[in-house]
Amino acid sequence: MTGVSLRLTALLAVAVGGYAIALPAQNQSGSALEVQVNPEAHLDTPVVPLSFQLDNPGDTVSNQPVTITAWVRSLPGQQIQLAAQVAALTGPSGAVPASAIRWSGSMASATGGAVPAVCTAGDFSAGGLQQLISGWTQSGIAKCTVTFALATGVQWPAGSYTGEVNLSLSER
Repeated sequence: MTGVSLRLTALLAVAVGGYAIALPAQNQSGSALEVQVNPEAHLDTPVVPLSFQLDNPGDTVSNQPVTITAWVRSLPGQQIQLAAQVAALTGPSGAVPASAIRWSGSMASATGGAVPAVCTAGDFSAGGLQQLISGWTQSGIAKCTVTFALATGVQWPAGSYTGEVNLSLSER
């Protein structure tokens, strides 16, 4: 049709798996495509069950190692944090303080920005959240093998010790 201008004014937005694709209105001068990638963090297990069996008082007991897989797509310049906190621990004499638990970690595998990260070791004597990984600042996947144990240097009574460690994954 002569002298008739046809304009398409529509916005298509699709959000799938953290991606947003926007196709703005198309006109005679061209079109543009905008892709917005949102940060994401996934943790394969948010709770680690603890179970220690101490047959002889004073023995050192370790939990079976657990592999924790963390996947992060982060914004630039963020510090990625995999943190743990003892939720509860009981033994043959009742409640046991969080400070009774120590851990050691080692990197099982890493990809992308998680390659320079290091799995840590420590104890929960300071209370609150403790960092299980350090030096992670870019998107990637980290698999830490962590072994939890009762603190040494204490004469723990013989019996069963059970509890949980809650995990969280974030970027700051």
